[in-house]
Amino acid sequence: MKYVYLDNNIIIDLKNKRNQEVIDAVDQLKREGNRIIFSPAHLEEVANTVKHHNQSIESANEKVSFLKELTDSYCLLPYPMSHLASVRHNGINTYKEDPKDTFERVMLMHDRNKIAENHQKHKLTKGEEVEQSGCIKKIEANNSDIQKTLEEFRIGLNKIVRANHVLMKRDADFRKFVPKQRIAASMLRFGYIRSYFPITEMVIEKLMEHLETQRYFPDKPEDFLASLHDTTHAIYAAYADIFITNDRNFAHKVKATYKWLGVNTKVMTRKEFLEFTSA
Repeated sequence: MKYVYLDNNIIIDLKNKRNQEVIDAVDQLKREGNRIIFSPAHLEEVANTVKHHNQSIESANEKVSFLKELTDSYCLLPYPMSHLASVRHNGINTYKEDPKDTFERVMLMHDRNKIAENHQKHKLTKGEEVEQSGCIKKIEANNSDIQKTLEEFRIGLNKIVRANHVLMKRDADFRKFVPKQRIAASMLRFGYIRSYFPITEMVIEKLMEHLETQRYFPDKPEDFLASLHDTTHAIYAAYADIFITNDRNFAHKVKATYKWLGVNTKVMTRKEFLEFTSA
């Protein structure tokens, strides 16, 4: 059995029946015994349509109900939930939880995303400014040795991780979810950090951010909300076997990040997914 994670665009393909090939391919995966899973990131996207695009709560509930039907309520949750029975643990827990319950939690916490949203917009804008200054061109970056670029960032990344790790160990809520020992640069591999979700979250976020600043298949500043959700999907999808996205630029960044970290998740665009299921 493979655990399959779909990004929001693929889920919209399915819900709105806008691509029969995708519908057939996903149905085939399910018939073969594979499991489609969701995460809080999917519900954050639904909450975003209510909070930022004036979509009705009725419409949001339709999306949540479809997600329940699609996934049979199998989900990845970052922290233990004592009232739920764990289905699998591979560094993160897979539970069965009604997406409506996940959605309610996300809606209660959604306003806390404002700082992250503003930070994401600032990052993308600064990236464009760097390119316009002539320092880095995305065409050159897209054809560069991106693994070398990420490796050169290892020491800088570890400084960020260690500074935040110290703070997390002092926090009563985070302390039990991070390692007790100091994190060395050589330990920034998924095989080690996967058991510590706050560290995994930070590392993938900073790697994706670094790729943006290096103009590697970058997003546009006006797409800051989508970019923020994309990064969250990349974090959760690292715990799946297959990740399917309809965003080619995003797929390039995720593949580069996963390769450097040693994440085994197979990342596919919609086109690659259709070719994969028809082979």
